[in-house]
Amino acid sequence: MKTLILISWRNLWRQKRRSLIVILSVGLGIFAMILSIGLLNGMINQAVENTISTSIGHIAIHQKGFQDTMKLEYNFLPARGIEKIIMEENYVSSYAPRLKVQAMVRSAEASRGVLVYGIDPEKEKTISKISDYTIKEDGGAFLDSPSEGSILISKSMAKKLDLLIGDKLVLMIQDKNNEIVGIGMTVKGFFQTPVDSFDKFVVFAGMRKMQEITGLDKNITEINILLKDKKDVDAVKKLLISKIGNPDLEILTWKDMVPNLVSAVKFMDAMMYIFFSIIFITVIFSIANTLVMAIMERFHEIGVMKSIGTRPSWIFFIVIFEAVNLGLIGLAAGVSMGTICTMVLSNVGLDFSFFIESMRMWGTGSIIYPSIKTMDIVMATVIVMSTTIVAALYPAVKAARIKPLEALNYV
Repeated sequence: MKTLILISWRNLWRQKRRSLIVILSVGLGIFAMILSIGLLNGMINQAVENTISTSIGHIAIHQKGFQDTMKLEYNFLPARGIEKIIMEENYVSSYAPRLKVQAMVRSAEASRGVLVYGIDPEKEKTISKISDYTIKEDGGAFLDSPSEGSILISKSMAKKLDLLIGDKLVLMIQDKNNEIVGIGMTVKGFFQTPVDSFDKFVVFAGMRKMQEITGLDKNITEINILLKDKKDVDAVKKLLISKIGNPDLEILTWKDMVPNLVSAVKFMDAMMYIFFSIIFITVIFSIANTLVMAIMERFHEIGVMKSIGTRPSWIFFIVIFEAVNLGLIGLAAGVSMGTICTMVLSNVGLDFSFFIESMRMWGTGSIIYPSIKTMDIVMATVIVMSTTIVAALYPAVKAARIKPLEALNYV
């Protein structure tokens, strides 16, 4: 077997230029595939993380029915000990209560339907990045107290409503008695997140102030939980369900709350198979064509080998090993270039600010940080090597079946 490998390696470099061209095409294809997968991974990760860090957390506890309707009637008073149960879990990083209520904001210029997040500012800082996304210019600031009569709106909403820092707007809410309550609130600051749909419809106010307006006293609509690692969401969900044991409450993971995002992630994963298919086609045609040409060039030589007793199986494996050598060198070059390039870009990022609106619609942000997983490289290796062998089967069989008499008389 060692002799067959050495012969195949020698044969590979008989036509150096042709072999290098094949290796280059395979390497560039793998490089493009790894870089593309890295970009898709980066977009997926950032879309998920941005959604988690702005609106939903990793896990949320609601009254049953709230997630589907967002109606104020689905509120609850946190039972004694529920906070202790949450923080007893080693997986949990932090938590914060929220009071979400549908409302209308109105300025002198326009009005808009919104979802008000009533928050405790200090606790909110531990589970979301809204404080970080708050624009500190022109006197803007994040909320200080859950009781203050100020409101935080997005920069894009401020443009629609023609509002500046310090301006007044009217917040109109349906309270627990289904009566419309209107109250004037001061715009304390603007925020801008990477998620366009969030900015269009969400505003922030103090939770205690919202409880006072709606008449809910100490009731809330949800508790948001941030974990140390989002991979643990399913395990923590099961633990909380068993420990809290309240059938009126539902505990949802981020995957339960944003199924559209989960579907988008699955779609992105499916896109990867398209890149794999492209590489599959590139490898098959490049290697098969090269080997067929090599066999035709060595037709007479193969006939001589068979005449002196070389077995057809040996010739078959010589051709297979030649293809494997081509694939391995191209694979090594492509994986090395792709991994190094992806690692560099994962630190500096790729700026897509010229597509800023599209990127914000997807919730990824304007700078993408590619990431590559070990499984991606393993998949690339398996696909390239398997397709290399598949591509070599026809030329190898053709070479093994060459008749010595025909080959010796071949010109």
